[in-house]
Amino acid sequence: MSDLSVLRGLYARVEAYGSLIDRVIQQLGQGRVDPTEPDQKQLVQLLINANGHGLESQSLEALMLDSLLRTNTGEPLADLKRLGERLQSGDVDQAYLGELEVLAQGLEQKRVEVARLYV
Repeated sequence: MSDLSVLRGLYARVEAYGSLIDRVIQQLGQGRVDPTEPDQKQLVQLLINANGHGLESQSLEALMLDSLLRTNTGEPLADLKRLGERLQSGDVDQAYLGELEVLAQGLEQKRVEVARLYV
């Protein structure tokens, strides 16, 4: 597999995660908190599975999401498991939405970084 193919795949994953978080932020901002809604359910699972680098769940998606949602020094942008559990329980407020926004911004930054690598 060529480097360009790998970068395109990574770009697509970053974009998909960002889109998922954006859709959930929009739903929650409209007061539609429903952990059984497909996007919210998917995000809950991804966030919870990403805990501990995704090693416990052994999910490649969780490992990738955890890696993407870290600073350049390797610090997590947020407690992903806690965010997933809060969404799962419906415990969503403005502070929660702010934390999701931080994740969305972090993913957007990663998307731009990946795009620069193959332009």
